[in-house]
Amino acid sequence: MGIGGMTRDWSLDLLFPSIARVPTTLPWRLARRIGRESPSEREHLLRWLESLFARVFPHATDAEYAQWAKAHLAMLAQEMVDAMAFHRLGRWGGPAIDLQGAEYAKSLTRQGKGFILVLNHFDRILTAPVALARVGVATNVLTMPVLDNAELQSAQRRFLLRKIRGYTQVTGGRWHTTSDGLRPVHESLRAGQGWVILADAWRPEFGRLRGHPFLGGALNLPTGIERLAQSTGVPLLHAVTYSRSPAHLEVVVERLPDNPGKAIDTVVQRLEQDVIARPWAWWHWGLWDQMWQPTSGAEGNL
Repeated sequence: MGIGGMTRDWSLDLLFPSIARVPTTLPWRLARRIGRESPSEREHLLRWLESLFARVFPHATDAEYAQWAKAHLAMLAQEMVDAMAFHRLGRWGGPAIDLQGAEYAKSLTRQGKGFILVLNHFDRILTAPVALARVGVATNVLTMPVLDNAELQSAQRRFLLRKIRGYTQVTGGRWHTTSDGLRPVHESLRAGQGWVILADAWRPEFGRLRGHPFLGGALNLPTGIERLAQSTGVPLLHAVTYSRSPAHLEVVVERLPDNPGKAIDTVVQRLEQDVIARPWAWWHWGLWDQMWQPTSGAEGNL
């Protein structure tokens, strides 16, 4: 998740579900003004983000750090509206989606071949599976355990349940967590279904990690996708969303190398390029010091 984990309960239960029903794309424009945080929390997060951006990108300006920090919080708030309005994405009255590369997934679906659609915690994350569903490609999603997280508050649990229900209704698949076991995922992939998995999902208890060159250091990511692709023999695709405006999203689907390890290397290389171009759009700045390791004073070389 992103760093804005202090959302007020009433926002989860009332505010975001309510504004998500407002006609036109106004809810997404309102979200960036309303935010997920209280005013005091917001100021603290903005200053913290600006400081971190200055560490990682020392050659940028103070004005850019401030702009990126505000854009980051706005993006997280807009994703909250997405979560309550998946059915409106790419439809009249909701944000338009320009989809590129859909043929890669459609071709595999026509051939009855399963595939893994690799995403990262970048920009409006789940827009890509929604966009593919709009052109007839259903996908399932595999995530870390969410609802059985003891740290979740009641309002957060209710919000996630609504999010999962809305997402699966649109994408035509199921939401499966690693705590439910991976056998159904293996069987489904071999049976020709598509699965969405986040490459940069991260928890401190993860044991099988591999370092990838990233922003002058190493980004340590789990190897689960590589192992799953290797054992099932399915191809991997990559998708990324770029917010062009609150009312306009672009989704790009790309083919990846056949070798699973090289495929994930390619995904991380793309993520690095995207983060350099749009620092505000990566969710994981709150995990920077846990996920990223410097290579002899690498931080601040960008």
